[in-house]
Amino acid sequence: MEMVTFISGEEMVELLPPKKAVDAVREAFSLLYKGDVQNPPRTVLTVEGNWWGVMPCSTKYGVTVKVISVIPGNKERGIPSVNGAVLLLSGETGNPLALMDGSTLTAIRTSAASVLSTELSWGLKVETLGVIGAGLEAEHHMRTALGYLSVSRLLLTSRRRHPELARKFGAEEVELKTLLRESDVIFAVTSSSSPVVLGTELKNDFHVSSIGAHTPKEREVDDETIRKVSTYMVDSLDAVSRETGDFILPKERGLLQEKTVMEIGEVIVKGVKVKRPSLFKTVGLAVEDNVTAYFVYREKGG
Repeated sequence: MEMVTFISGEEMVELLPPKKAVDAVREAFSLLYKGDVQNPPRTVLTVEGNWWGVMPCSTKYGVTVKVISVIPGNKERGIPSVNGAVLLLSGETGNPLALMDGSTLTAIRTSAASVLSTELSWGLKVETLGVIGAGLEAEHHMRTALGYLSVSRLLLTSRRRHPELARKFGAEEVELKTLLRESDVIFAVTSSSSPVVLGTELKNDFHVSSIGAHTPKEREVDDETIRKVSTYMVDSLDAVSRETGDFILPKERGLLQEKTVMEIGEVIVKGVKVKRPSLFKTVGLAVEDNVTAYFVYREKGG
């Protein structure tokens, strides 16, 4: 067996600029909607009180397995709280092809999904983009958005000020309510268990992409936001129905009955025009890791 190629996070960022990252997740969501994927539910483990996920997937591009962990205590150790790895194997021979930094790959494909949802709902020109959060996901969301969309003004808010991150991307640090009131498009990329997107503060027309709230009781988006939206777009109806309070709780309360609820793959494949205000909820899918990993491997020369 040949030596397996390791691809670092830094190398991935160079190999997969925003357009190629968005192309990867567009392909992933299309394959999922067409049924050309084996994408079983993630296996969740609790290891020393911390969340671990194991995510296998098979597509025409190969087989991947991602192991990812969320360990809040790592902040005290001076290392990222999210770590993991993605293994890409040949579907034909089973030969391991590449091992990749899982946290960076996750951030790349998640930010690409948010940006793709914006293109489908809002278009490529965004007057004011607001990002809630200041971690790795926030950094990649700003990088991908600025590299793919035409953004006139970028706002940033988080629990603590992050002037270096703001300077890096030319963002204005503002209070949460200012961001909510002035943004046309909002990326909520937090670890909060209670809503940060508050419908009473939003404009009449908006698009929100929410990537947090990964348990059935957690919320990143409040009920008033749900009441305002016309279209509720998701990465996978099956996944959001099992995993996130942002979908489970509004559905239980009857708030989705008069909404257009659809998977982003259907929007892509059928060319559906998304009616705004709109919300995209993503919990993250193994098929995104699979196709993104293959695109990285291909750019590497594999």
